[in-house]
Amino acid sequence: MKRLIALLLMICFIVTGCMRKSQEDEFSIIKKSLNNLKTYISDVEVELHNNKNVKKFSMKQFYKGEKYRMEIYDVSGKPDKIIVYDGSKSYVYFSKVNQTFIEDNSENIPAYSLVISFINNFKIAGELKKESTTDTYMIEAPIPEGNTFMYNEIMEFSKKGYMPTALKIYDIKGELFADIKYKNFKYNPDINDELFNKGDISTFSTYINSSNDVSVDIKDVYKYSGINPILPSYLPKGYVLANVNIDKMNDNAINLTYLNGNDIIKIIENVTNFDGLGYEEKTSGDTIYYKKDNQYIINKNGLMIKVLSNNNVSSDKIIMILKSFK
Repeated sequence: MKRLIALLLMICFIVTGCMRKSQEDEFSIIKKSLNNLKTYISDVEVELHNNKNVKKFSMKQFYKGEKYRMEIYDVSGKPDKIIVYDGSKSYVYFSKVNQTFIEDNSENIPAYSLVISFINNFKIAGELKKESTTDTYMIEAPIPEGNTFMYNEIMEFSKKGYMPTALKIYDIKGELFADIKYKNFKYNPDINDELFNKGDISTFSTYINSSNDVSVDIKDVYKYSGINPILPSYLPKGYVLANVNIDKMNDNAINLTYLNGNDIIKIIENVTNFDGLGYEEKTSGDTIYYKKDNQYIINKNGLMIKVLSNNNVSSDKIIMILKSFK
């Protein structure tokens, strides 16, 4: 009997030890994935609690090598503003007034919602504790440069894939200040550097398809958007149509993406009222167009057509594309 009890106790210790080792291994995997995070894209939902008031908004985050971009939408899902940090300065584009400003006050930027913010705090201050539930791993860390509203934070990770799923930030009293949820998290994807430039700040997700886009065959565009697309009869040599999608968040706008290696030409077509605000009106022969940075716009029979590209396509070639829309 004593031998049986001893055997059972030994098995219990072994199983418990294996469980602890397994859990330690899981957290080691999470920490390794955090250390190796170079880029990410994620849909984010934010809920802020302050003096019994709750503020909600959503955003799409892009991060690449100390640069980030936040495309923020209001509670109704309408585009509100875009924040871009290019590694040295922060720029904020306000869609309602169609203007861009330099933002020097970091308190006006929700950088606390970035996954990289938690990683940096975790690297500096270390962890307070780690826990797990049925489907979630959690790591709690202090905020080194926090304040009474943001004192410590807990990031949650999925047990399947070990990806971030939520971040909860607590004030000095231990009450919830921010509840942040990550969806469609993409780990180390390729991201075009143009997304982090001031010149491309006014276009929501210019080079990345969002979860609100529907990829379609070119022949099915009218079926999904109600718009008959106009295709250019001219394109610079080597460019081919790589993707067609419908932007449901932008009046079913048609997005045509042409690629030539790493070079891109994007054409956006939709029915909308365009007043030319913020753009310079120009003419080339009989063609009237509007230009701002790398964005060119013309109106063809009530259809607004915007052409964007990276810096490897000359202005003359873009104008030739504009003239080729019939």
